[in-house]
Amino acid sequence: MMYTGAGKAVEMEETYSFVYDGLDASRLFPGIGKKELILAMLAGIVPDEAFAGCLVYEGEAPQADGATVCVAIRGPGADRLQQGLVEVFERRGIPVLQVFEGGPEVRLAIARAEGGRWKAP
Repeated sequence: MMYTGAGKAVEMEETYSFVYDGLDASRLFPGIGKKELILAMLAGIVPDEAFAGCLVYEGEAPQADGATVCVAIRGPGADRLQQGLVEVFERRGIPVLQVFEGGPEVRLAIARAEGGRWKAP
């Protein structure tokens, strides 16, 4: 819950994010773009009803050097989904460099959990 200057309470969607090494990902999965890679990793996670409406997106990485990629998750169950995605990335050999509570603004929406499936936002 966040409070505005007028003292009104505003619901904030929980947001979590992580940064992975985009160069290592490119070496492991040549020719696969960032969005496609993230979708492939999401395919290993079945979104339960607790994730309904949760958005997975690419945001600006803290080190805007082009070598790192920030994946952010906003909405219900974002913390659990972040943990699951980090595990999937690491199992596939893609180093996760940093994990955050909070995240950047949406740069590229990738998928939204709806009805137990991942759908285009």
